[in-house]
Amino acid sequence: MPGENCAFYGCPTSRKHGISLFKIPSARADESKEMSDLKNNTRQAWLNLILRTRESTPELKKSIEAKNIYICERHFKPECILTYPKRKVLVTGSNPTENLPTKSHDKVTKERRTLVRASVADTPSTSSSDVSPTLTLEDLQKYMIGKHILPWTVKARNEEGAKFEYYDESHSIPKFTIGVNERLEFTVYVYNWPIPDNHSIYQLERKKCLKTLDDAIEMLKFVTNSNLCESLPQDHDVVRTVAVDPTWNEKLSHFTQSTVIRHSVPKSICDTHFQSDVTFRSPNCNVILDNISKEQCKPCSMTSSTLKKSEARKRKVSSVPAKSKASLAACGPEKLVATVKASRIQCKQLEDKVRLLEERIEKDGVGISDALENDILKIMGGQNLECTPHMKFFWEQQMKLLQTRKMGRRYHPQVIRFALSLHGKSAAAYRELQESGALILPSERVLRDYKNYFKPKAGINLENIESLREKAAALTGIQRYLVLVMDEMKIQFNLVFDKYSGELIGFVDLGDPMTNYASLGEEDVMATHALAFLVRGMCSDINHVIAYYFTENVTSNQIMSMFWKVVGVLELSLNLWVIAAVNDGASPNRKFFELHSQYVNDSDCDVVYKVNNIFATTRFIYFFADACHLMKTARNCLYNSGSGSCSRLMWNNGRYLMFKHIADLFYSDQEFALHTLPKLSLDHIVLTSYSKMKVKLATQVLSQSVATALEEKDDEDVLGTAEFCKMMNDFFDCTNVRSLTEHVRRRNHFIKPYTSQDDERFAWLKDVFLQYLEKWRESIMQREGVYTADERGKMFLSLQTYKGLTIYVHSHIEAIQFLLAEGFKYVLSERFMQDVLEDYFGHQRAKGGRADNPTAQQFGYNDLTIAAQRDIAPSIERQCWWKIREAEVESSQ
Repeated sequence: MPGENCAFYGCPTSRKHGISLFKIPSARADESKEMSDLKNNTRQAWLNLILRTRESTPELKKSIEAKNIYICERHFKPECILTYPKRKVLVTGSNPTENLPTKSHDKVTKERRTLVRASVADTPSTSSSDVSPTLTLEDLQKYMIGKHILPWTVKARNEEGAKFEYYDESHSIPKFTIGVNERLEFTVYVYNWPIPDNHSIYQLERKKCLKTLDDAIEMLKFVTNSNLCESLPQDHDVVRTVAVDPTWNEKLSHFTQSTVIRHSVPKSICDTHFQSDVTFRSPNCNVILDNISKEQCKPCSMTSSTLKKSEARKRKVSSVPAKSKASLAACGPEKLVATVKASRIQCKQLEDKVRLLEERIEKDGVGISDALENDILKIMGGQNLECTPHMKFFWEQQMKLLQTRKMGRRYHPQVIRFALSLHGKSAAAYRELQESGALILPSERVLRDYKNYFKPKAGINLENIESLREKAAALTGIQRYLVLVMDEMKIQFNLVFDKYSGELIGFVDLGDPMTNYASLGEEDVMATHALAFLVRGMCSDINHVIAYYFTENVTSNQIMSMFWKVVGVLELSLNLWVIAAVNDGASPNRKFFELHSQYVNDSDCDVVYKVNNIFATTRFIYFFADACHLMKTARNCLYNSGSGSCSRLMWNNGRYLMFKHIADLFYSDQEFALHTLPKLSLDHIVLTSYSKMKVKLATQVLSQSVATALEEKDDEDVLGTAEFCKMMNDFFDCTNVRSLTEHVRRRNHFIKPYTSQDDERFAWLKDVFLQYLEKWRESIMQREGVYTADERGKMFLSLQTYKGLTIYVHSHIEAIQFLLAEGFKYVLSERFMQDVLEDYFGHQRAKGGRADNPTAQQFGYNDLTIAAQRDIAPSIERQCWWKIREAEVESSQ
């Protein structure tokens, strides 16, 4: 490429060979006329030699115009190259003469014989024409000594070089010094300051090398008559402040445009004291001027301009008062004066405000009693707010916001969360509260920025994944284990036009157009449900809806495709480890479990409760049917046994299990003032479609207190129902461990955190609870009498409930044992429940006001709002409030 190789035809030199390449000379606008002419002539000579053996192609012409032509050092004589420690410099005006390419038809020209004229006179001549053509250092010294070149003197005469010095009448060191080495190369010094190598004094025909005695005489005359740079003006305070003394041993490097060198020149010896002239120069000062019309060299002129600007800036800053926390010791006189003036003005303004307030209080003040005064002072002091951290925090924030201007307010994350919660419940009430001035709250435009920080859509959003990545960035080790919870929610059967994307939102959307086409066919189907996937940390506070889909009669195959796609994102992209999948045990979910039967090698169990993680084959993913749903379905089976819809009549080993036993116990208990079952109410006994969905009602019916009350009734017919209630109560306690200390307070070892792989509750679940269900089934199958298979099935729990309980027990035991083996100190089994997703659906419905179920479009925007509230919410542990950094809020925008 141009600039990488030597321009001569046939020369193999490139920059890779470690040989220096010199660029073709080009004149600059700021150079003298003599220097410009010298460079232009040299440039033309180079081009003539290059084009002599190369064809003038368009590429070569382009390189010449771009000044991108180089010639290597092999084509120059050694005396034309100046060698420095780090680089080589070509003497200006040097032309290539060595190793030039030749043409095949070139003629060898004979060298012309040199004619030497002999002198006929015996008297030696002083003319330079009589000296030998080859000038030596010895000849130069003899000639200069005999010439009497006053006021110049010859010093340091030896074989290595000579030194010529010029003294003035004022200083004790020479004004000019010219050093000549054995190769007759000279260097000029002015008061011991070396003239830079790029100075025009070296760039004339002499080429920094004395060839004749006439060159030496001319050099002495030129230096003697030269004009010196007047250096930097000393009237600037900045010059004296930033000037440095040249005390280093090596050449100054890496200096800036504002660097100033103090050049001290001692004067002639004085009997009483020492004197010196001090000037300030740029490190690149030329000292000897190229242009007689100017007073400063170019480097000093540029440095002077920089210092003037710096001084102007400093003067401007000095006139500005110091900040309140600035150190006064570092301030100059001008800045101190400006600070005192500003302080006086501020004090005067404050005194005027105090005077006006005193006059207004004197005029409009109202007297109050001592008791009222004490109450007001107590409220303003915040003493009664210590017991309510949120109220105290909110009061402090409101006081801070009242003291700031409207356009300069910065809201705390907790205030944003509170505002989002208010606005989500009622936008009209929020506007009324904001406009009244009772509270300082963010505008609705600000809240919209916090909520809609990316465009919602069904499926897996990249922005949502990045948000989860930020939350999981600080997680390490076992903190990366999480549970994937999935469930459906009813949405409105409606289409909404999105004015931003131009799409109709409300059709079935499985997150991928190809999946939609393969699953649904050519016709678009309206969505009736929203299927959400939520990730929940096993030992972290992560609760994040990673994806949601709009469905209509979702199938197990569709769930399987969406599930493994979400797992792949978590495992591969986010490095989060899925340990369990939780759902409500509905028919498509059970079939989803059974679809993995071909991948399970465990033949000891008749249900599918785990599968190898295809993205991490060393780990299993355990399936859980939500324990709360199992409690509701078990209660419903008991409710319909002999009562309700009478769809079954449960029987176990000669005893009937009937809801009538519990109802009779409740009604008899109501006849007394002191109740045996104080928690039971009519809502527990007379179930509606709404009360059947409440987990609390189911767990309070199938409880230890009900079982104990039935056992104390002295009626053997109710013992089967009592045993069933006790078994389901203990099962739910094992699956609902949610605190480290609750078992101590309630004195119940079933809700103690799991800390050992050999916990006795594992044996109880497998050897007692599951065996209870198995013996129940066997007693039904062995019951005497003529019963059909359907009639015998109605004597037992529903098949869906039985399989859900079996799946939960096996997954519960193995998942907890695996986590304890991985390093968990304890495991809370409540993490395997669906409550957090049900709570999320509750927030979705609450956003709609009277319309409980949102549309598909509202579901997406509500998800952004709920996510913003959850991300900004403070963490409360052990009754301590943790502060939230502003960066966490800004990152969610």
